[in-house]
Amino acid sequence: MQLEQSPFLSLISDERIQHTLRLMDQPADARLTPENTREICVRTGTAAALEGSIASLGTQYVLGLKAVNCRTGEILDEEQVQAARKEDVLDALTTIASNFRTRVGESLATIREHNTPLEEATTASLDALQNYSAGMVIMGPGHFRAAIPLFDRAIAIDPKFAMAYYLRGVAYEQAGDMERSAQDATRAFSQVDRVSETERTSITAYYYRFTGELDKEIDAWQLSARNYPRNWSRHNQLSVTYIDMGQFEEGLKEGEESARLEPHVEPPWRRQLDALMCLDRLPEAEAVAAKVRALGIDGSRIPQRYLESAYLEDDPAAVAREVQWFAGKPEEYLSLGLQAAWLNMHGQRRESSEKYQRAAETARRQGFQYVADDFEEADARADALAGDCRRARRLGRPALALAMCGEMVEAKKLAAENSKLFPNGTIWNAVQLPEIEAMDELDKGIELMATASPYERAYPDAVYVRGLVYLEMKRGAEAVAEFRKIAEHEGTSWGATWVHPYWGQYYALSYLGMARGYVLAGEGAQARDAYEKFFGLWKSADADLPLGRQARAEYAKLR
Repeated sequence: MQLEQSPFLSLISDERIQHTLRLMDQPADARLTPENTREICVRTGTAAALEGSIASLGTQYVLGLKAVNCRTGEILDEEQVQAARKEDVLDALTTIASNFRTRVGESLATIREHNTPLEEATTASLDALQNYSAGMVIMGPGHFRAAIPLFDRAIAIDPKFAMAYYLRGVAYEQAGDMERSAQDATRAFSQVDRVSETERTSITAYYYRFTGELDKEIDAWQLSARNYPRNWSRHNQLSVTYIDMGQFEEGLKEGEESARLEPHVEPPWRRQLDALMCLDRLPEAEAVAAKVRALGIDGSRIPQRYLESAYLEDDPAAVAREVQWFAGKPEEYLSLGLQAAWLNMHGQRRESSEKYQRAAETARRQGFQYVADDFEEADARADALAGDCRRARRLGRPALALAMCGEMVEAKKLAAENSKLFPNGTIWNAVQLPEIEAMDELDKGIELMATASPYERAYPDAVYVRGLVYLEMKRGAEAVAEFRKIAEHEGTSWGATWVHPYWGQYYALSYLGMARGYVLAGEGAQARDAYEKFFGLWKSADADLPLGRQARAEYAKLR
């Protein structure tokens, strides 16, 4: 924690350590010893390995830090500090870290600027810090619920422990308890003045991501990237947010910079694959995928991108290979959700629904309740888009599905609740709330949806709603123009399908929307062509889907 404050030093990330341990045929969570630490150091081309020690000397403690050249075994620096009592150990650690930074050549100016004492940066209590550290270890492999009691104990010992609130909030979020997660994000943010700069960035960016204020989140990461130019994770987080906002080119640039700084972990490559798919630059995505395979980077999120790309390129052999990779693994819910999305695109709702339910159950078993909720909502929305409102009414969400089904009282109730949670949320206020309002006030729909324009590249649902409004207004040419935006950018339907596991359906339905728009515009030949493209995508669709029956009846009249 202390050394992370240094802009001069670059610490090997946990992700890269875990990747290297796997290359050494050791478990990713293997305990680090001097021996395997030095091997990791050699394999990663690092300058030095650090070895820490603590020993009792009567009533006192002796803390040591040794920096070793992992190739030659030469001791580059050795520090030793005594702590008169247990309560002084954190202060002694601060002293050791400062001495080390000086000895390896960091300027006194940057040390003075970025050297918040551990007692101020984290907690004054060693017991609280130990519980916090134990919670971090448990969270690493994804055991979020199991980590919460450890953060509870850390906070009980030190109620001002900002980072403990922050990580407990993350754990609650992953476990699906969004109310408690929001409370902890707010508590951590309220204590942000008593943490180190690196921790302040994490807390601030998380808080604004939770409130949905994406511009403020970007500001936090940009400031941190300037102050810590060697840190890859800042650029990776910027990439995530830019892609969420539909700024795919900026997201790609930040993903590339993140990979330049740290090419041996998977998140930066994942960001590039997302952006390239959304930009419909598939040959470049294939080239990036080849690099990732050559580097031997693993983890479930990379095969997820391979599966998305395989669906996008309509490559059954690649689809089968990636689906098999996920089979039986804890992360299989990712594959099941993508399979459901593909089935949706082809109108196979019965089988798609089964996949969604399996995905939800699998995610729930892993402790990811919020992920399970997302899959259930995707299932309900997919039904509503296909003309069947029973599931959305039974589930009582999501709001847009209910609005499409004419259940405006319930939709507005959910919208009001969400507005209380995200009063300043960028995407909520610009895209998602206007969608619901537009379905209620069709005569004002185009005006209401104007705020979505800066973000619509990342939200085909917004474009689809605008197209529906134009159809209701009998403005066929304008409706065609909106639906064409979706049809001409199929990559967006897959570039973030894990987050929104129903977008593929908008791609198929955009052809039906264009067909109906052409009919209104009196363009019979174009209408027939669009209907036929839709039927081609739905050639294996469930025969009883209301939307399919309507489309066939419309086409028969047109002929």
